[in-house]
Amino acid sequence: MAKAPAIIVALKKGQRAINLTRSMNLMARSLRVLSTEEEVCVPLARSPDDLESKRLSLVLGSVRFEEREFAERRPTHGNLIEALEGQLPPNLLAAVPRSLDIIGSIAIVELPSELAPFRELVGNAVLETCPNVRTVMAKAGVFSSDYRVRELMLIAGEDSGLAQYREHGCVFELDVRTVFFSPRLSHERLRVASKVQPGEMVIDMFAGVGPYSIIIAKKQPSSTVYAVELNPSAFKFLVTNVLANRVLSRVMPVMGDVREVVRSNLSHIADRVIMNLPGKALEFVDAACLALKEEGGVIHFYSFESAENPQEEASTRLQKRIEGSGRNVKSILGTRVVKAVAPYRVQVAVDALVS
Repeated sequence: MAKAPAIIVALKKGQRAINLTRSMNLMARSLRVLSTEEEVCVPLARSPDDLESKRLSLVLGSVRFEEREFAERRPTHGNLIEALEGQLPPNLLAAVPRSLDIIGSIAIVELPSELAPFRELVGNAVLETCPNVRTVMAKAGVFSSDYRVRELMLIAGEDSGLAQYREHGCVFELDVRTVFFSPRLSHERLRVASKVQPGEMVIDMFAGVGPYSIIIAKKQPSSTVYAVELNPSAFKFLVTNVLANRVLSRVMPVMGDVREVVRSNLSHIADRVIMNLPGKALEFVDAACLALKEEGGVIHFYSFESAENPQEEASTRLQKRIEGSGRNVKSILGTRVVKAVAPYRVQVAVDALVS
């Protein structure tokens, strides 16, 4: 038995409460729903916040929130390899991915070609071993050049790309099929947010659904962030997330090509610029330099590198491009490998103080 917060409704509203808490990513799927002759107690993964409580009450009517004891629903297998033993040819078990991207109730897996004929088996094994996952998708193509959207294929569970994801006290709604989002950048987003000083003006050049911008606004309330995004779907979720996290007075969503936006409205205003577009960020360094105040500021630059010394290579390429834009690199404040993206290829972050 395990104690957990619960929502308690009349018996006739039980299934509706289960469906709603699942859709809001509130239900504790590792615990069993408790029913009596009159009521249904749905276990929750956490206590709902004020907005969530209001939504539950609005949809379900009379509800109660209490802590209750529930029976645990343990997965049959502890990990994906164990779940697939006996179902896959033994020589293919080594190809089973060791990690997944889990965004809310959606798991995204990268399957090597040899596992393609067994994708449904793998998807169902993910559902079995990850109690809070309702949808499993496999990466099925490369990122598009304009919007960083990757083709995904449903391999198990519900056919929905909508997810609600929580990070560092913020909530983000998104559709994994139409926007770019990586939960693996969670630490990096917090690292950058911790660098922002009181009163700074920040430009997030490729804001997506708003994770950098919103986390900065939450962690440094006296800052102002211009969140620029080109993808219409991502911009829609950016606005939704700004409102949901109550940072509208500090995060200014702007839709458009960042070069044009900076040239027309945001030149020479920024203390700090974030360039989280590692595949193409180098092409936008001139816009970042134009966005910085005339006395200079900090650029957070990201790139993909395959060199033997990737951090040094990224720093060198950034410095040359900054100098070509008429600015100078006063100092490199730090570099780090953010994550591996392929064999012998990594994503690198460079923090540069520009004058």
